[in-house]
Amino acid sequence: MIQPVLKDLTITGNPNIYGKLQFTETEDIGDDFCLFGTAGIGEEDSIGEDNFDFVIITPKALAKKLEDGKQIILGAQHFIVNKLDFEVITETINQILSKHQGETWEEVAISLKPYFSWEYTDSVRLTVEELFEMIKEESEKGNE
Repeated sequence: MIQPVLKDLTITGNPNIYGKLQFTETEDIGDDFCLFGTAGIGEEDSIGEDNFDFVIITPKALAKKLEDGKQIILGAQHFIVNKLDFEVITETINQILSKHQGETWEEVAISLKPYFSWEYTDSVRLTVEELFEMIKEESEKGNE
């Protein structure tokens, strides 16, 4: 079974509002923010990782989004927090990952969908044979 692990965490925001684009540690930026997180997740014995994105938002910022005319905000892939706390966010991600495993990496990634948006969710996956067949077809078109 493949067990995912957190390898990297990047949190970004609007530098015009927060004074910087990327946060690398817990900071007091108040209780009214919406930030974007990217969790680098991979297999423990692998050097590779895939990006899994999510939103970090406070109740106050969430309420403002609803006041701005939005009728509904779906909760998938949102971490609702009272403050920016790297330790709590990291612990939460690790707790989520500890409950997810699969026979293939794709199974693992798909099982994380309620919490994160996987960078390859809508990408086309080809086998080596399919790739070579596409190359062959394109090559033959070019020779016509």
